[in-house]
Amino acid sequence: MQKMKSLDNLSNTSKETVARLLDVAEILFSDLGYSGTTVRDIAAKSQINQALINYHFKNKRGLFMAIFERRGKVLFEERLMLLSQARNKAGSKPIPLRDLLYAFIYPPLRIAGESSGGRAFVKLQARLHNEPKEIEQELRSEYYNKVSFQFVDELHLTVPQLSIESIAWRLVFVMGLYIYIASNTGRLEVISRGRCIGSDWEQALLEILDFCEHGFLAPITPALPSCL
Repeated sequence: MQKMKSLDNLSNTSKETVARLLDVAEILFSDLGYSGTTVRDIAAKSQINQALINYHFKNKRGLFMAIFERRGKVLFEERLMLLSQARNKAGSKPIPLRDLLYAFIYPPLRIAGESSGGRAFVKLQARLHNEPKEIEQELRSEYYNKVSFQFVDELHLTVPQLSIESIAWRLVFVMGLYIYIASNTGRLEVISRGRCIGSDWEQALLEILDFCEHGFLAPITPALPSCL
């Protein structure tokens, strides 16, 4: 995978330029998608010469990958760190289900809550399946698959009554849930008639954990009801 140039040897001005380009591109890509965003759009919105995009990232693809390198790497490492802590806490016993779900859900919600760019990144994750397959597969392999496999394996130890297939389904439901909540569409405020605030990330985390914990513990239905 093409990596972003190291920032260590850049001047402060260049570092600010790179950060500005990443911030602007992150929002544009999340709104318009990879195909719908041009290098010219990014240069115009950031008010930075297009040549500097080519210098720092080579091309649009390099810039897109750098966005995931910046935040995807943080997400990946934080999940693994929380998973390791949960393992150490559990000792020789299976990790408690809520601890596993926390380790998986908390990092993206934290990222979404820290800035508009964080929310844009979570939104960008949600639409990754719509991006060019080569890019999607490379990013999933780099930042998502390894950690997802580890969570599936740990979940199977924690809820052994579920098959790997059921665990995979339910973990994907968890992904869809936190991505929708992290996108903060405003729908929560509408249907709660203003009683709930979508950006209350602490409450969101508690509600998601409660819902997902019970969902994972739900018994397997052998077949669909005949009425369906």
